[in-house]
Amino acid sequence: MRMYARVPIGAALAGVALAGALLDPATARPPVTAASTMAPASSVAPASSVAPVSTLRPAPVSPAPSAKTCTASREVSIGAGVTARLVFGPSGPEVTFEDGPGHPIPSLGRLDRSHPALPASAGISAEILTPYGPAPRLRTKVEGGAQAPYQVQDFPRPAENCRKAAAR
Repeated sequence: MRMYARVPIGAALAGVALAGALLDPATARPPVTAASTMAPASSVAPASSVAPVSTLRPAPVSPAPSAKTCTASREVSIGAGVTARLVFGPSGPEVTFEDGPGHPIPSLGRLDRSHPALPASAGISAEILTPYGPAPRLRTKVEGGAQAPYQVQDFPRPAENCRKAAAR
């Protein structure tokens, strides 16, 4: 292509870039073509000389996660063949107790925010520490007598998008 034919193409691309900058700053850059890469630097106005118009756009909003997807659970052994199922969801922490084969132990019941500790008559010590906090923990003592140390288990954390939705 001859030199005199490239100048009108460069001027046309500069006009398109200017119009694009006024309408939408994100599309201000002209597409790179063979003609635009061969044009002399003096014939095309640089894109940086065009002052972009700032436009405010709202941040994209992700859909609210459902309660089912915002529930995390895990099982931990607390001793003497007893397993605690720790569930942390939108309604807070919950604990149910099961025996070795996975059958619920009805005499121990269930712990949650309204009943965070087992009564002394249960035969074991279990309590949800900080039931209204962001990182609750389960403190248990099943065997070993009064001198035995307590076991402390962290509740599982829900997915990151669930924690952000709960913070709103």
